[in-house]
Amino acid sequence: MDNSLIIFIIKVSIVFSTLYATYKFILSNTSFHKLNRIVLLLIIPSSIIIGMVETSIPIQTQNIEIPAFVELGTVTSNKLELSHSSGTRPYEINLTSIITYIYLLGFIFFLSNIIFSANKLLILKRKSEVINKKSYKLILTNTPMHFAFFNWIFIPLKQKFNLNKIIIQHEKSHVEFKHTYDLIFAELFIAFFWFNPIVYLYRKSLKTIHEYQVDRSLVEDHNINIIDYLNLMREEIENSTKQYLHSYFGNSNLKKRIHMMTTSKTHKNHKLKYLAILPVMLLFLVSFTKADVLLPVIEKLKNEKPSISPIKNTTKKDITAKYGPMKHPILKSIRHHDGIDIKAKTGTPIIATADGIISSASYEGKWGNLVIIQHTNGYQTLYSHLSKFNCKKEQKVKQGQIIGYSGATGMVTGPHLHYAIKHNGNFVNPINFME
Repeated sequence: MDNSLIIFIIKVSIVFSTLYATYKFILSNTSFHKLNRIVLLLIIPSSIIIGMVETSIPIQTQNIEIPAFVELGTVTSNKLELSHSSGTRPYEINLTSIITYIYLLGFIFFLSNIIFSANKLLILKRKSEVINKKSYKLILTNTPMHFAFFNWIFIPLKQKFNLNKIIIQHEKSHVEFKHTYDLIFAELFIAFFWFNPIVYLYRKSLKTIHEYQVDRSLVEDHNINIIDYLNLMREEIENSTKQYLHSYFGNSNLKKRIHMMTTSKTHKNHKLKYLAILPVMLLFLVSFTKADVLLPVIEKLKNEKPSISPIKNTTKKDITAKYGPMKHPILKSIRHHDGIDIKAKTGTPIIATADGIISSASYEGKWGNLVIIQHTNGYQTLYSHLSKFNCKKEQKVKQGQIIGYSGATGMVTGPHLHYAIKHNGNFVNPINFME
C-alpha cells in the first residue's frame, strides 16, 4: 500500500473520529433530530474531502543551479560490483504486504456482508407474499420481526390477519424518511474504514437518530398514544434480533428513546452549538496545509530529511571519492569535491534519500544524466552519471523510491554514482546524512 494512500486513510480516520466525537459530546443530546441526521451524514463526505487536501511540503523556492563539474574520483573498472546493491529489505516489504492484505481482507469481508445482506433480503422478498400499497410494499414472510428496507416493509407472516397499525406506521415512517439510504451509505464507509472502532459507534448513533425521528413523527404527527407506543416497543424488542442493513423497530437504546420522547424539546438557542463543528474542520484544514502543525501520526510517515544512502546496503567502504579538498586526478591541482562518489555497476538502482519533488531530471553535459530533488527545510540532493531515469520533473517521490539507475554518462572513467547534498544553497558532507 502506497504511503500516500496510508496517509489519506489515516487523515480521513482522524478527521472522522474527531468530528463524530464533537457530535457525540456536544450535539447528540439535543432534540434537533433532523439537523443531527444531516450532521451525521455530512461527517463522512467532510472527512473525505478534508483528507484529500494535499499535505503541503514546505519547499523553499531556490534557483536550480547545476554545479560546476568537479569530478575527482576515478573509477576505471567496469567489473566493480556492489554487493547486494539491488537487494531489498524483506522485513519492510513483508510488513507492508501484510498490512495491505489485512486491510483488503477486511474491506472484502465487510463489502461482501453488505452484498450478502441485500441479496438475502431480495431472496426473502421473492419467496414472500407481496401486498402493494401506494408508497410502499408489505412483504409477508417468515421473519420474527418488522423492519423496512427502502420501500419494502417486512411483516411476520403470522400477523397477516392482525396487522398492528402502529407498527406499520412506524416502518412506513422509516420508508418516508429514506433511512435505508443513510444506512447503506454508512455501511459502504465502514467497509473502507472497518479498522476504525469509531465507525461502529457512528452507525449506532445514526440508527438512534432514525428512531428518534420516527418516534417523534408517530407521537406528534400521527397522534399515537405514548404509553401504547412504548408498550409495543418493549414487546418488539423482546422478540427482535439485530439486523444488518435495514432499520428495525426495536432498538437497544430504549431508555434514550423514552427519555427523548418524554422530555421537553431543546431550546432553539442551542442550535448555536452546531457552530462548534466549524472550528474543528478549520483546524484540520490548517493542519493539513501547513507542515508545522501536521498531526504527529502523519509526520511519522514522512522522511523529509536526507538520511539514507542513495544505494541500498552500501557502506563507507564503497565510497571512492570523499567530500572535501582533494587532488584532481587529471589537473593535478587541489579542488573541493562537493559530494561523494559511490562505486556501482551500470544499472544499479538509485533511490531518493528523502521525500521531495524532482526539480530536475535531464542530461547536463559533464554530469551526464542528473537528477535533483528538492526537499523540505532547504535540503536538495543531486544524483549524477545515471544510465537512465526513473522519474520526471515535478514528480513527488518518497524516501527509498527508485529515481534512476547508475551508469557512466558524462565525463567519467567508469560507472559510479556522484551524490551530493545542499542545505540552504551550500554543499554539505553527505556522509553525515547516511545511516
